[in-house]
Amino acid sequence: MRLCGYAAGPRSTSPSAARNTIVKLVVAFALLGLLFAAIERRTKPFFRRERAVDFVYWLFTPWVSRTLSLATMGLTILVLSRFTHPSSAWFVAQPKALQIVETLIAADLLGYFSHRLFHRGALWRIHAIHHSSEDLDWLSATRLHPLNEVMTRVAQLVPLYLLGFRGTALATVVPVFAFWAIFIHADVRWNFGPLRYVIATPEFHRWHHTSEEEGIDRNFAGLFPWIDFLFGTLHLPRGRRAEKFGVAERVPSDLLGQLAYPFTR
Repeated sequence: MRLCGYAAGPRSTSPSAARNTIVKLVVAFALLGLLFAAIERRTKPFFRRERAVDFVYWLFTPWVSRTLSLATMGLTILVLSRFTHPSSAWFVAQPKALQIVETLIAADLLGYFSHRLFHRGALWRIHAIHHSSEDLDWLSATRLHPLNEVMTRVAQLVPLYLLGFRGTALATVVPVFAFWAIFIHADVRWNFGPLRYVIATPEFHRWHHTSEEEGIDRNFAGLFPWIDFLFGTLHLPRGRRAEKFGVAERVPSDLLGQLAYPFTR
């Protein structure tokens, strides 16, 4: 859910840097809006109430969620490097392409297990914000509570660091996961045929978001559906796709209400 400014976050607090970041975000939104408007072929109006909060998240995430995430990860690495010195020799000695593939798989495995945890207990109230979209499309990917962002990134970073993952491979996978998260929320009937068990598709992820009983707590992987197959959580019926979305809870429809929701009764 990060593209352009989402990938790196705001690098400076100067007025010119802030303006440049806003311009990039608006341009990215316009381009993606045109792209998905062409492929989704939706009959609903582009500007509607539920989309308003998602657009606010599009601007809110790089300034708040992403900044908190980067600060927390930086502090985490600082603490880890002070008390641990894991070897990365095995990783950096490999070809770059292999490093990227290994990092993608490792990150998605870690993301799978952290995602499952967010569907349990108190963590669900944080993650329920993301599932509260009742009209799922590409922009729904931006609806994510800052704590969801921070905790997921740290849960991925710590094991990867301790295992020795380093360098450009880590930076390379960020935009891959970022764009793919947007893509798999799109309202399209794409399933990639036989490859649907290899790479995540909109059809695969819509079953994760559905409020229908058969899809509850299924399809947790962000990139590789075979991870769900390995752990018994894959649900991808042929010829059907999920159509009903949202959560049973009454999640507020505005940004401030959603930010406060995990901390309220």
